Amino acid sequence: MSITIQKIVKMTFVLKSLSIVVVVTLATTAINAQTYTGLFRTTSGNTTYHQFNRDGAGAAVYINQENTTNAILRLSSGTAQANVNVRFTVENNGNVGIGTTTPQAKLSVNGNILATEVKVKTDINVPDYVFEPDYELPSLAEVEAYVKEHKHLPEIPSAADIQRDGLDLAEMNLLLLKKVEEMMLHLIEREKEHQALKEQVNIQNVLLEELKVKVSQISND
Repeated sequence: MSITIQKIVKMTFVLKSLSIVVVVTLATTAINAQTYTGLFRTTSGNTTYHQFNRDGAGAAVYINQENTTNAILRLSSGTAQANVNVRFTVENNGNVGIGTTTPQAKLSVNGNILATEVKVKTDINVPDYVFEPDYELPSLAEVEAYVKEHKHLPEIPSAADIQRDGLDLAEMNLLLLKKVEEMMLHLIEREKEHQALKEQVNIQNVLLEELKVKVSQISND
């Protein structure tokens, strides 16, 4: 089937209940339309929503943006005008925004996120190297001096840094893990020192009891 169009055609579909406006502009002068395999319709007797049904190979919907600077998709609510009250956007670079039309990452959310599970994959080196024999563990005195001067732990971003640059969850979690591992090594050393002191005290108590016996014997003589 071939359709010839002599001027720019603008087609606007308004999904009334969702108040979603999709504007498609065809800037070509001739279109060779392909055979439909899907149907845009309102179910008989249903006035609350529209639906698009497709039963065939491939995706249900394809949206192509030939312009390399404009957004691919924007969904709005509470309006019949395009680009107003935008709730969801897909930018030309693949960035997706929820609650924002200027997503600065592959997914930018201006609001809360609720999830049953979040998994972060990272190429950052997991700090198990802390347990290697050649790792130079900072002394508590060194940590204390650093904290007094900088008001935050070594390697951990300051409050000003986080306020300015945001918080990298993967990096921060691994840094905190490193600090926990370092703290654990200090606790292990303190435990060793405690046990050594305990043994020394026990030995001294034994020697003291022996000395008491000798003094008693001398006194009896």
